[in-house]
Amino acid sequence: MASTAFTKPSLRSALVLFIPLLVIYNLSYFQRTAIPGTIFTQLQIDAGLNAVQIAFLSSSCIWVYSLSQIFIGLLVDKYGGIRIILFGGLLLIAGSILFPCASTFTMMCLGRLLTGLGAGTIFLSLLKVIDLWFDRKHYPTALGIIYFTAYLGGILATVPFAWCCRHFNWKNVLLGVGVATIAAYAFVATFAARHKLPPPATAPLSLKPLLKLIRNRNTWLVSFVSNIVFANMFVIQTVFGMKFLLDFCGLSTTAAATVILVMTITSTICASCLGLVCRIFDNRRRPPLIANNALNLFVTLFLLVSVALHASPWCFAAGYVLCAFSSCFNAIGVMMIQELNSHDMAALAPGFSNMVAYLLVTFLTIPLGMCLEAFPHHVGTSGGTVYAPIAYMTVFGSMACLAALSLVIAVRLPETHGKYLKEK
Repeated sequence: MASTAFTKPSLRSALVLFIPLLVIYNLSYFQRTAIPGTIFTQLQIDAGLNAVQIAFLSSSCIWVYSLSQIFIGLLVDKYGGIRIILFGGLLLIAGSILFPCASTFTMMCLGRLLTGLGAGTIFLSLLKVIDLWFDRKHYPTALGIIYFTAYLGGILATVPFAWCCRHFNWKNVLLGVGVATIAAYAFVATFAARHKLPPPATAPLSLKPLLKLIRNRNTWLVSFVSNIVFANMFVIQTVFGMKFLLDFCGLSTTAAATVILVMTITSTICASCLGLVCRIFDNRRRPPLIANNALNLFVTLFLLVSVALHASPWCFAAGYVLCAFSSCFNAIGVMMIQELNSHDMAALAPGFSNMVAYLLVTFLTIPLGMCLEAFPHHVGTSGGTVYAPIAYMTVFGSMACLAALSLVIAVRLPETHGKYLKEK
């Protein structure tokens, strides 16, 4: 292999590279989660956008991010993580600066497209970097730090971002994020110019493993079942959730952002409990996936009924937190999709699942935005559009239907018991 000629740098040198990469990943995750949810109303007032346009802004970023995952993975394996980040980082910077500076909806969409494509290069490149630049004994620690960094970006996208937008113009805040991304990128570029990088792999790019993966029926079923919960939670967390708390529940911006923050913290804590979940279910995969989808179905139905009954705002806050709690089982699907394929697809299979996750978000976001606009609505006292209860009932009802379908499929999945089925 070409990479055998590469000598690992000292731990200090690796950390000098790792820290600015973490900053870039944190800011890229912030970009994916902060927009449009936290500034939904500001986009309506300042940019004159409706719910469908705002949903399209969100979807355009997620769409290009998801579709790029498999191909970026192939490129990272071929050319190495640093080279791909140096290219993708430029796209991320361009999108981060263009979006807040854009004066038209078209330019805003272009900014989000560039942001999504650039952000799509960071995570897979980071995995490749820690695999090559760190000793194997440090790999689990480095991987844990990567996930923590991502979730921290999601947390910063809630209350801290809302606070900044309240005291400074949201465009200036996002420009500041873009400048911070430039600074971190400059550190990485300087490091790459001064150190020897691993040479590109000699093996040619091939789509044969991908073709084998997508021909496996279980690949599609597990990808759907394990990611419907993520899609429902992501839409609530980053697109319509805060808008709903502001308009329907009457919460203040700070209170609504706090609910989203608690939701994000809950999902962060739950995501770290994977080992405990595996022990509780004796390394079985199907029961936690079934529980995951059953809880998601309950949550979406609970939110639907709460809207119909005009329940207390804190009922919806509880529903949001329960929705985040169901994410503690999401990583089970990543392992299951590996085990239902073969060991040589251990990286490709999760990459495919990650792509499906964000495609589901995209396919869900725009129709739900159309649902909001399809029912009677009016301009509120703040200047933003206020949507009717029936519109939100339709949104939560649609999510419940998807959760019900996912639950039916989950019951019919094969059990792997934590082992590759083809190797039993």
